Amino acid sequence: MTLTSTIELRDMLLPTKIGTYGPDDPVPDHHLLDLTLSVAATQVLIPGDRMAHVFDYDPLIAEILTLANTGHRETQ
Repeated sequence: MTLTSTIELRDMLLPTKIGTYGPDDPVPDHHLLDLTLSVAATQVLIPGDRMAHVFDYDPLIAEILTLANTGHRETQ
């Protein structure tokens, strides 16, 4: 059995364009992202309690926001 850990992001506001809307359809200002990533425990478990080993979420969040702003997305 493989051990996994999870990283969860909840209610992250994405300023992105998703879907196709008609002229009279309401268009949302933003979308909310709920994301759960499963990560191998070997990538998460740290050898010691030091700041150098702490996972930094900022680059992950920055990359998600960059992807959200790169264009229109279709969901179907």
